[in-house]
Amino acid sequence: MATWNADKPAVGNQVSADVPDIEENFQELHDVIEQITNGTLGTTAPSAFAVDAISIYKTIYLPVKSFLPTTTNGAAALANVELATNDVQIEYVAFDNGTEELIGCSMPMPEDWNRSTIKAKFFWIPATGCTEADTVEWEISAVAVSNDAAIDATFGTPRAVSDAVTAGVEADLHVTSATAAITVGGTPALGDYVHFKVSRNVSGTDDMTEDAWLLGVWIQYLADEQVSSW
Repeated sequence: MATWNADKPAVGNQVSADVPDIEENFQELHDVIEQITNGTLGTTAPSAFAVDAISIYKTIYLPVKSFLPTTTNGAAALANVELATNDVQIEYVAFDNGTEELIGCSMPMPEDWNRSTIKAKFFWIPATGCTEADTVEWEISAVAVSNDAAIDATFGTPRAVSDAVTAGVEADLHVTSATAAITVGGTPALGDYVHFKVSRNVSGTDDMTEDAWLLGVWIQYLADEQVSSW
């Protein structure tokens, strides 16, 4: 029959194994205290303290007023309306279902963007007269332009997402699901100017005969780049 003494863990051996780690921790603590005492904490060269980048998803909302109708096949001009009951004021751009109409927006992407694919969601409202379950399809593409590069650059492959009119029809806010991954055209680099092009893709699954009012576009990107001071 085993006794307690025979089954107990080798405490002495474990402590001996941990001593080097304990000594290292105490040495690091000593170094920090010393730096606080002599006023050098925070003045050590950054290379001495390596910080790993953390990958997280972030979003940017582009209200429709940040877009402009294109000269060729442009959507309607920015408009606004006050809703009747609670005086909610909204700005929108109307897209009809007859031709593919376009709007564009440009901005530098945040410096922590990892320069890979992005995704988008669309906020919109159907115009009066639509029918529940009608479908509207939105499309977006993008291209990144670097300093000293041609601005009139080729966009990446457009990505479309369809959305069905809800039971509340024009009284309801509609938010699409996310697009598939959007490859930004060009060779995205830090500080690039990114053009976005948005349209109502009437040649796809879109079957709503009334106008679709776009309120804005929500962009999601992966951030894992460390941002340096300018």
